[in-house]
Amino acid sequence: MYNYVTEEQVSRYKSLFQSILDRLREKLKREYGTEVRIVLVGSGASNMVTRNGNGGFDLDYNLVLSSIPPEYAGSPQNLKTIVRRELDALVPGEFSHGKDSTSAITCLLHSPDKSKVIFKVDVALILAGKNGYSRLVRDRNTKRYIWNLIRKSGDLKPRLNAIKAAGRLDELADIYRQKKNMYLTRQDNDHPSFVVYIEAINELYLKL
Repeated sequence: MYNYVTEEQVSRYKSLFQSILDRLREKLKREYGTEVRIVLVGSGASNMVTRNGNGGFDLDYNLVLSSIPPEYAGSPQNLKTIVRRELDALVPGEFSHGKDSTSAITCLLHSPDKSKVIFKVDVALILAGKNGYSRLVRDRNTKRYIWNLIRKSGDLKPRLNAIKAAGRLDELADIYRQKKNMYLTRQDNDHPSFVVYIEAINELYLKL
């Protein structure tokens, strides 16, 4: 069953990867001429990181690009390869090299005996454009890399701010954990953490 990871455990990895991504941002600006904004997203941004039993936990970051270097404008796969290579050079040796996941670059930290994942971080590339934000993904059918316009999550931020103002973050945490355990019990793998997080926010907001 899902329970919350202690703030002390989470803070260690937040600090580590904030430092790593800060250095990555500086290198991308210096050597590739692109501005990047680092955003911790999902439950990690609200200190509601969970894990199943003694399993691992994860954090999700967005690298929001204000523009793409001209030489990579027509080859997003090469852009992702560059970012993954530069990230690998900064991540400590005990982590796996970044894996090219469908919608992110994934770095894993395994237990000493390699029997389980202790921690995972996903780093997604997001492009800020006139029509909103797009995520770089690998299309499962064509295997091509495309910029996929992100579906807006409604009034998520204002709703979360309203919950905070009402002093009901603890209640939000309870709803989020209960929902994750509900989907776990049902063996429902179609509700990733961020979707469950949005559901919890919307459910509580309607009760305010």
